[in-house]
Amino acid sequence: MIQRVWAIACVAAAVCFLAGTGCTRSTGNTPEMGAELQKTKASLDESLRQNEQLKEDVQRLDAARAQAEARLADTTKTRDNLQKQAQELTTARTNLEAKVDELGKARASLESRVNDLTKSRDTLQKTVDGLVDTRGTLEKQVASLTKARDAALAEAQRAQTTVSQLNEKLKTQTQQLNELQEQMKAIRAGLQQLQQKLD
Repeated sequence: MIQRVWAIACVAAAVCFLAGTGCTRSTGNTPEMGAELQKTKASLDESLRQNEQLKEDVQRLDAARAQAEARLADTTKTRDNLQKQAQELTTARTNLEAKVDELGKARASLESRVNDLTKSRDTLQKTVDGLVDTRGTLEKQVASLTKARDAALAEAQRAQTTVSQLNEKLKTQTQQLNELQEQMKAIRAGLQQLQQKLD
């Protein structure tokens, strides 16, 4: 769309230049018409310059939005992976807690027969202690992953806000571009009327 507008603007500029050249060679022109033609041509040139600037702004905004969306996608993927790991560790911790409870019950039962099963009790006690230590380690890992997940969620929200802001700015720039195109149409119409007067 922007390339087509640029092509039309170039054609209009060429027509304006040819019309100006023809006007200087015509014997029926007046200085007022020449000045009006020059003023119209200057207005068209300014519109072309603004159109080019807006086109560059739109391209920059498109690039910035694409980068923000890519970063948001990466952050979302990382967040999902962290949530999955946290869920897996939570499940493992629950299973270990269940095992610890079972071993605790077994230990209580074995303690009632301590005279006959002292060795077995000591072995089971060591196993329980090891499982408790493992549970503590897993709890620390879950806490760390939860913190990382929260950070990823915050980053995703910031990235989403950036994308929304860029979309609004792009919408504004696009509207300005459309308004400028309408102004260029009006200028070309005025230029055609002036050319008809000169003819």
